[in-house]
Amino acid sequence: MEESAEVWDGMLRFYDRLSASDVAAFDDVVSSHPATLVIGTAPEEFVRERARLMYGFEMEGARITPGADPVGYAEGDLGWVIDEPTFAFPGDVTVKTRLTGILHREDGKWKLVHMHVSVGVPDEKATELQARWEREAASQAEGQG
Repeated sequence: MEESAEVWDGMLRFYDRLSASDVAAFDDVVSSHPATLVIGTAPEEFVRERARLMYGFEMEGARITPGADPVGYAEGDLGWVIDEPTFAFPGDVTVKTRLTGILHREDGKWKLVHMHVSVGVPDEKATELQARWEREAASQAEGQG
């Protein structure tokens, strides 16, 4: 495996086209392979369906800004990136994240086939939140029963 500016450039194209709400470029930067998957920060963000994958491209005002020290690697037609980008959403909402992405070279273009985004939260805060969510879900279930 070697560092690869081409792979990183492929990810930058993904960031740029999503940030421009360029739905027409979706197929140029995201693989159509059935294994394509994006895992976001919310529990329901485990996305395989193309229509849901395209959602970020359709959202006006969504942007991704690369982190300070991104890097891409490649071995043959498989590449991966590591970054700490900031996601911005309408209403001046920003989220600093950690991201790993896998890209595949298809017809000479590096296309995203997998992306996993996380938010660095201390373990004790994450367990507190999960316990609270479980209590709320149980309470809602009791109210419906």
